Amino acid sequence: MTLDDRPTLSLPVFPLWAHALMVLAVAGTLTYFSIRSVPGSGSVQTGPFGLFPISAWLHFFAYGGLALALAYATQHLPWPTWQVLGVVFVVTVCYGIGIELLQSVTPGRTFSYRDMAVNAIGAGVALGCWRAMLAYVRFYQVDPLAPIETN
Repeated sequence: MTLDDRPTLSLPVFPLWAHALMVLAVAGTLTYFSIRSVPGSGSVQTGPFGLFPISAWLHFFAYGGLALALAYATQHLPWPTWQVLGVVFVVTVCYGIGIELLQSVTPGRTFSYRDMAVNAIGAGVALGCWRAMLAYVRFYQVDPLAPIETN
């Protein structure tokens, strides 16, 4: 199989405002649930496979999701892929650190280095998957909406 014969996935490239709105929605949701006191948050519950607390899984997938949203929003930049993904990783980790600092002054929430580490691992794994997926993705430009014609 040659590179041109491999299966591809087509993903749309939306206007910049749509990408920004998507990233803000993900970041806003993370912020909301990070500073809100969660029922049962004082108890330790294990997640899938009984390996880690459910909070670790939530951090892992939440910051992985933020990293993917940022990677998708910045995929059109004219930089080498490794630079774009490096910037996305740093921004995601810094956002997680900022949320932990915010939690340190929020009643009912606590600051945690473990959470920051899990955030970084989640972002790194998600970006590794994104990088691997790029070999199979073709991006196409979405045409702006045409005005609706009425008779």
